[in-house]
Amino acid sequence: MRPALFLFATLFALVGFAADAPADAPAAQKPARQTKGQSNLPESVDGVPAEEYAKIRRALMMSYGNESISAARLRLNELKERTRFTKGRNEAEDLRLDFEKARDAMVKATMDSVLKIDASINKDSLVFTLNAIEEATKKRGQEATQRAREKEAAEAKLAKKDAPEAKPETTEAKVEEKPMTPVQLLADVEGVSAEDMTKFRIAALVAQKDPTVKELKAKQNEMRKEAEFASPDEKKNMRNDFEVLIADLRKATLAAVSKAAPSLSKETLEKIMEAVEGRAKAAAAKKGTKATKTPLKPFPFGEKK
Repeated sequence: MRPALFLFATLFALVGFAADAPADAPAAQKPARQTKGQSNLPESVDGVPAEEYAKIRRALMMSYGNESISAARLRLNELKERTRFTKGRNEAEDLRLDFEKARDAMVKATMDSVLKIDASINKDSLVFTLNAIEEATKKRGQEATQRAREKEAAEAKLAKKDAPEAKPETTEAKVEEKPMTPVQLLADVEGVSAEDMTKFRIAALVAQKDPTVKELKAKQNEMRKEAEFASPDEKKNMRNDFEVLIADLRKATLAAVSKAAPSLSKETLEKIMEAVEGRAKAAAAKKGTKATKTPLKPFPFGEKK
């Protein structure tokens, strides 16, 4: 049952995560800082014409000083600081919910600002660009983490020359346990047109704000908290309730996506959903029994253990 719990807790939240990257990408309006910000933006984005991408880059740079974006960025920084002092699973879960609210505010502020600056910008192209920025940001973070690990290993080796060298498998195992990225999870599905996939991705972002979906996710979080301290027998009795809730969440999610993208047929929605579910389950299976906890990140998602 846990792979399914992981899937429905992350599927559409990941889309919001992918759209949130501009919090770090735009630079200030001063020339010196614009140059730095521009270096954080990809040279081009697949599926976005060069002329359109130029407009998006310009609007993102101009959005940096937007009051709503600044407030959202400040809130995210405050939450990131709180991660240093968070203890226990309950505190981590509360912090994750606060991150969701702050992220939603950043997404809305960024997209509203960009489209207000240039109403001619294509919304689909903007979503593609934000996803690409998020991927680039994550890659830089992963590379920095890897460099830090290598530095720590070198310092430890110098401090204790007689100690056996660390096995490279340890680092490789950690890399293999990384969750799927939004782009990987929502990649194109065979037999589904690129246009329909774009509609689905945008609709998925809208669906996570659906009142019914949010209510069911909140209920799921409460049930997880209860299960955390439940006895083996109590957990066994809760299994059916979890399965019913998962089914209801899947149904509500599909309905929300369908409402947001009415031109997508039921057959197409089911086909995409099944493909995404398969990817999430396969990724969870690769982690095996070692994946007992999802580490808290700036935008924490994943199954709460």
